[in-house]
Amino acid sequence: MVKLLVIADDFTGALDTGIQFAKRGIRTQIFTKYKLDQSEVKPDSEILVIDTESRPMSKTAAYEVVKAAAEWAVSQGISLIFKKTDSALRGNIGSELQAAVDAALSEPLFFLPGYPEIERITVGGIQYIQGELLADSVFGKDPFEPVKQSYIPDIIQEQSDIPVVCLKNDETIPPHTSRTKGIVVCDTVTPEDIDRRLEELIVRDDLKVIAGCAALADRLVDKLDFSRTKVKTYTQTSGMYVACGSLNKITQEQVEFAVNKGGFARKHLTIDQKLNSTYYQTPQGKKFLEDILTLCRRNKRLIVDSFDMDENKEAFLSSHNISGTDARLLVAQAHGYIVKALLNQQLDTTILMTGGDTLMGYMNVLGCTQIEPVCEIEQGVVLSRLEWNGFSQQVLSKSGGFGTPDILCKIAAKIIKENA
Repeated sequence: MVKLLVIADDFTGALDTGIQFAKRGIRTQIFTKYKLDQSEVKPDSEILVIDTESRPMSKTAAYEVVKAAAEWAVSQGISLIFKKTDSALRGNIGSELQAAVDAALSEPLFFLPGYPEIERITVGGIQYIQGELLADSVFGKDPFEPVKQSYIPDIIQEQSDIPVVCLKNDETIPPHTSRTKGIVVCDTVTPEDIDRRLEELIVRDDLKVIAGCAALADRLVDKLDFSRTKVKTYTQTSGMYVACGSLNKITQEQVEFAVNKGGFARKHLTIDQKLNSTYYQTPQGKKFLEDILTLCRRNKRLIVDSFDMDENKEAFLSSHNISGTDARLLVAQAHGYIVKALLNQQLDTTILMTGGDTLMGYMNVLGCTQIEPVCEIEQGVVLSRLEWNGFSQQVLSKSGGFGTPDILCKIAAKIIKENA
């Protein structure tokens, strides 16, 4: 019986949240569509995670898909809705939180936005990133989606006029008769702050609609009564293939480390191979896929990256009328075509994909809409199983900006059979 629906706005967030339950032995399904059929839900699933892919949408479109997902949960009698938000408050925060409230029949939404373990905290309704105001942090300067406010009610009210109140750690939740029917922002400075607020909500029977990041999911797991089975883990394979779709400098450092010190072979995608939508249907594209298969068979550790090198990318985008957003999708699609070729051969290889867009692009190429998280092989690196045409593939996902320089080597040491 499903006890909780999580609604995330991107695939990385869906995985990061779903794994908090799966790694404790709680049956969890992740879907990459917001319209579900009850027949798709497994009888023993207690956690469903829906990735709405709504972060880049307009506020109106984001509102509609989140509201539809939440209304489906209400119609199925799911007692707790969890709106997963980014810990740096990127995306359609106001419209998506309002959608969750509107779908939940006027229940108030309790928003615990902090992630204290990585120094993202909320004090007096203001979000701080490693001691800096959110707006002054690296996320305030992001070239794609800068967050220009630090006071959370201001961020929400950029997209919504829903009532918002802030609760400090020493304040209790007001009585039903006097509190807002909108959003209650709760300070989160330590993990214990999250624990105390959740316990208060449970005692008051107010744990109906909540919002926050993966840190909230991590603390929620032990507060509710779930059925737990034997915790699953990874399977060692003969090789590891890295589909590097991230452009993050941290990822570039990790790739360089893996090649220079970890024994990884490397192949760089050309401008045509990563941005030409029809390339993999051409004779040269099919020949390239055969070359990658040969490399995989010869190398237990292989990285295929799509970093922007010396190619005249801007001229290519301009001449082919490709927007920046379309370019990101095309790169993810290109990696998807390559990994599908490996899947078709059923190679004994674990796939590691950097960036949520990359894994999403692969699933779109396959036409696959669900994946099951299994465990965290390293902090922030989620291992899942993907079923396709009767074959189970082991897939790892990692956010582009996450991890130490040697993280690819650490993962390879765990995942690759010693005598492969």
